[in-house]
Amino acid sequence: MRKRRFLFVVSLMALVLLGGMALVSCSNNFKHVPQTGFMTHCVKNGDSHIPFDAYWNAPDEKVWNDKVNGVNGQKIRMAVVPVDTGHMDVRPDTSEGFAALHDLAEYFQKKVTASMEKEVAKNPHFDMVPPGTKGAYTMELAIISITPTNAKAGILVTALSGIKGGGLAKRFIKKGHIAMAGRVRDEKGRIVSEFADYEEDHSSMLGVDTKDFRKYAHHQHTIDEWAREITDVYSTTYGHRTSKLMMCLNPF
Repeated sequence: MRKRRFLFVVSLMALVLLGGMALVSCSNNFKHVPQTGFMTHCVKNGDSHIPFDAYWNAPDEKVWNDKVNGVNGQKIRMAVVPVDTGHMDVRPDTSEGFAALHDLAEYFQKKVTASMEKEVAKNPHFDMVPPGTKGAYTMELAIISITPTNAKAGILVTALSGIKGGGLAKRFIKKGHIAMAGRVRDEKGRIVSEFADYEEDHSSMLGVDTKDFRKYAHHQHTIDEWAREITDVYSTTYGHRTSKLMMCLNPF
């Protein structure tokens, strides 16, 4: 009887945790997306199946769809250009931070390019090409805001977790965050789609882990997920729906 009661309690706790995770993962953070001038159409995304906080498309989906489907021999060629870091509301304030931001921007471009290349290899009507290729669509990405995780604060939360009321400290710890924006231009340079997203870091439930001591290391996980989402949306026909899998275990 005692064993059954224990299993019931554990199962109930798991359901509550998963429910909280789903709630956090599906929330729209449009109000946190900085208006830095990178995007022309910063429109709140109202479709829960599109994983970005902001999302806009030009009303000419047939052109894109015909090329994705190879209608009349048409074909999409896509290039991912270096990530912009010149449009930021919050940026590093040290040389170390700028170096880490530069590395993260390179990581972002490489992850999106690699993810797109892997996916479109299955589609004979879609090619990834080097930046600057004439007649190609262009994927332009930007990191528009970034702050690191406060490692010392994480240690404090961990230390207080065993003290009565210590868990409340989590509410006052400002987590690191990253925001990105992106736009797709057609062969003539016209913007045909724009998107943006804001995410707080996804640090350990214990309050601190080794990533906290490497500047912006947590944000690599966010970028990995963004690369998947961007690939899902922009390697298929217009309006393709995907899902946000990333979940935050700490709702504070």
